[in-house]
Amino acid sequence: MIFSVLKSNLMGQLSLISPILPLHSTKPITECIILNLKENNLTITATDLSITLVNNVDVNGAEDGIVVVHGKKFISIIKSLPDSNITIKKEGNVVKIISNNIKFEIVITEDYSDFPTTPKSLSGNHLTIDSLKLKKYINKTVFTVSPDQLRAVLTGVLFSLKSNELTMVATDSVRLVKLDDKDIKYEGDEIDIILPAKSLNIVANAIDNNEECFIYFEENYVEFRINNIVIFTRLINGKYPAYQAIIPVNNNLKAKMDKLSVTSALSRVSLACNPVTKLIKFNLSKDQLLINSEDSNSSSKAEENINIDYEGEELFIGFNSTKIIELLKNIDTEVVELSISTGKKPVIIKPFESTDNFDVLMLLMPASVDNS
Repeated sequence: MIFSVLKSNLMGQLSLISPILPLHSTKPITECIILNLKENNLTITATDLSITLVNNVDVNGAEDGIVVVHGKKFISIIKSLPDSNITIKKEGNVVKIISNNIKFEIVITEDYSDFPTTPKSLSGNHLTIDSLKLKKYINKTVFTVSPDQLRAVLTGVLFSLKSNELTMVATDSVRLVKLDDKDIKYEGDEIDIILPAKSLNIVANAIDNNEECFIYFEENYVEFRINNIVIFTRLINGKYPAYQAIIPVNNNLKAKMDKLSVTSALSRVSLACNPVTKLIKFNLSKDQLLINSEDSNSSSKAEENINIDYEGEELFIGFNSTKIIELLKNIDTEVVELSISTGKKPVIIKPFESTDNFDVLMLLMPASVDNS
C-alpha cells in the first residue's frame, strides 16, 4: 500500500475517528483503525464495538492495499506533522509515514482479519433530514442526558418517530428537554428508540456543511449516512420513562424575561454559590426578579435585581445554577418564558414567540430552598 495526501485533508477525517478509539481495551484490536486503499480512495474504519465510523478520503494512490495500525498513535503522528504532503506506505510489517525530512515507522501488531466486522448497511425505516438541522437538534437535547451509567436509558436521547413527525427527549431527572418537529421526511413504522449521547456527539461533530442526511433505524442499530461518512451505532436497550406524566399542565404563573440579562445575572451571582449545591434563589415579585446566592462556608453572598414581565404573586424558588444557565443558553429567542405553579413543582422554560419550525420545551425541577 502506497499513497500520498495533504496532511490537513487526512487530519480532518482522523479527528472524527479519535473520540471512538478507547484508551485501553480488553480487545486491543479495537484500539486500531483500518486503512484500506483502492485507487485514489482511502477508506478509514474505527470501532469501539458499539459505534463504528467509516469515512473516505481522496488521496493520490500508487499501490492498493489494506493495513491495521494503532489508531491514537497514528493520529498523533499525523497531527504532529507540518501541513504539507505526506506519503504513507506499508512495507512488510511496518507502516512508514514520510513528510519532507521527517520519517516515522509503526510496527504492525494486529492482524486485519481480527478486526470486528463492519455492520451491513440498513434499509427500511428511515429519516431524511438536513444535516445542519440534525446537528442543531442534537445540540439542543444531548447536553441534558444523565451521566449515571446505572440508569442507562437516561444516558441517551429518545427518538420517537411516526409519519412526518420527530420527537426528541433527554433528561437527567432534574431537567428535561423535549423537541418536536412535525414536518419531517420519515418513512416507516412508529418507533421509540434511545441513541447513546456519545454516538450523537460523534454524528454532530461529523457535520460541517448542509446536505441531506439519511438515518436508517432497525431494532438494534441505527445507521447515519452523511456525504462520505457512515456511522453505525448500537441502541440503548430499555424503556424510556413516561416523561409526559411529569410535564405540568397547570403552570399558570408566567414570567417573561430578557435571556441575555438573566443569563448574565445568573453567571455573576453564581460566583457566590455553594460549590457543592450550586443553589441560586429566585424571588419573583411584580415586574422584578431578585437573584441571590450564598455560601456560608466562605461567607460570600451576591444578589442582582433585574426587570421582567411578571404579574403573579410573590414567589420564592431555587435552582441549580449550572443547570438553569445551560438551559437558557440553549434557547434561541431573545425573550424566554418561565411557567410556574409553585416553588416546589417543575418549571417550564421555553422560547417566547419563536419563529423556528420546531417546538422546544424545557423542564427544570426546583431545588429545596429556605424562604425565611
